[in-house]
Amino acid sequence: MLRLSWDLFVIVVFAVIIAYSFIIGKNNTIKVIIGSYLAILTADGLGNLFKQYVLGSPQAAMFMKLFGLANEDRTMILIKIIVFITAIVIIAMKGGFEVHGGIGHSGVIGLIMNLIFGFLSAGLIISTLLIYVSGASFVAGNVNIANNTLAAAYADSEMVKLMIDNYNLWFALPAVSFLIASLFDKKVQA
Repeated sequence: MLRLSWDLFVIVVFAVIIAYSFIIGKNNTIKVIIGSYLAILTADGLGNLFKQYVLGSPQAAMFMKLFGLANEDRTMILIKIIVFITAIVIIAMKGGFEVHGGIGHSGVIGLIMNLIFGFLSAGLIISTLLIYVSGASFVAGNVNIANNTLAAAYADSEMVKLMIDNYNLWFALPAVSFLIASLFDKKVQA
């Protein structure tokens, strides 16, 4: 019998993102990772500005009540997640840049590189979403699981715990992998 759990959710989302990376290819997966970094900064920055200038107003309280948002913390979670996902989609689809990596264009090396970048993309996106759901800031690094919305999931799920406890690693690994891959990138002169 299949038991629905946070572990299963994390594994399924990982699998979907990795499968999607094979559909779009290594270069577009790298574009999604770069877009994820930009989206993280955008979501944190706009979320913090929104909290500072909008959430304290009486109109904001009326707006939150209208949409069934209990408090400022839940509103901030929702805003950051919406901005994060929207920014990734816009950058991936309409971003004004292209990625052309020379290593692993085809064959087994290309397949392995695509798997690695898909895995790192999934880790970055999932850890960011979990950090935002916890009410924390990914960039500021102020994660306190004790009294937040993810406390139960954190206690019950090894995968959620792994993603949150190691979010700095998930944030750094894609950039480190770019650096390592760049050492082996062969530039072709036309």
